[in-house]
Parts: sequence; structure tokens; C-alpha cells
Amino acid sequence: MEKRNKTVAVLLLLAALLGLSACGGQKAEAKPLDMQAIYDSIAAQVELPDMMQLSEKRMQKYYGIDASACPQAVVMVNEAGLSVDEIWLVEAADEKEAEHIQSVAESRIEQLCAETEKYSPELYAVSKAGQVIRQGVNVALFISPDAAAMAEIFRNAGK
Repeated sequence: MEKRNKTVAVLLLLAALLGLSACGGQKAEAKPLDMQAIYDSIAAQVELPDMMQLSEKRMQKYYGIDASACPQAVVMVNEAGLSVDEIWLVEAADEKEAEHIQSVAESRIEQLCAETEKYSPELYAVSKAGQVIRQGVNVALFISPDAAAMAEIFRNAGK
């Protein structure tokens, strides 16, 4: 009986190891996302200030994002300039470009923190709580008092 239990235990262990190794070499691909639909969902669920979409030319000029390397890009900034609200929803053409956009987004948060730290504790707190999320070639930046809610909407869109 003890020998049979050991045999069953060994077989179960082997089955588990084979199951794990079958998944080990596969890289999870990010689900294709509709960036405009995600922005529309955010706008419907979260109160936003008046926002304007940056043109491809301004994306390049202000952030160094080449729109021709992005099949989709919804980059929104506060229209009035009285707050630090920004929403970026970008699908990069490839992993290298996604890495670049992620780096630019992280630098943008650092830049806003440096700009607001001394003169506006409220805007500094909003900037500091900004979030950058990358899922494969999809990159999102949320700088807003509601950044956490926006990030959750983005994450759920990828499920």
C-alpha cells in the first residue's frame, strides 16, 4: 500500500512539473486594446477637467513620442493648464518603442513632481500618485486625483 502511495505521489509530481514546464517558454501577449474606447470609458466613469488631445506634432515636440511608431495614441492633457491631469493611452508598434514610451511616461511624472513640489503641495501629491502601466506594447500614464480608478479601468480592459 505504501509503495502504491509513493507511485501515485511521484506520478502527480511529474504531471505537475510537465504542466508547469509547458507554460514556461510562452510569453504572455497583451490583448489588443481600443485606446479611444478605454478613454471614453474613463471619461464616463471619472470626473475629468476639460481635456484636449495632443496632436502628433506636439506629442513629438513635448514628449519625444513618434506617432508614426504608435498604431494608436490617445494623449490627453488638461486644457486649462491649471492642473497636472494627463492621460496617455498608447499602443506602440513594438516592444522597443513601448519601452521608450514607458521611460518617457515615468520621466514625465518625475518632471511634474519637480515642478510642483515647492509651489503646490496639492498638485505635487497628484503628480506623485501618477501611475504608468505597461502591458506588452500598450502603455498608459495616469496623472489625476483619480489615477487609481483610471488605472483599474485600463487593467480591466486588458482582461
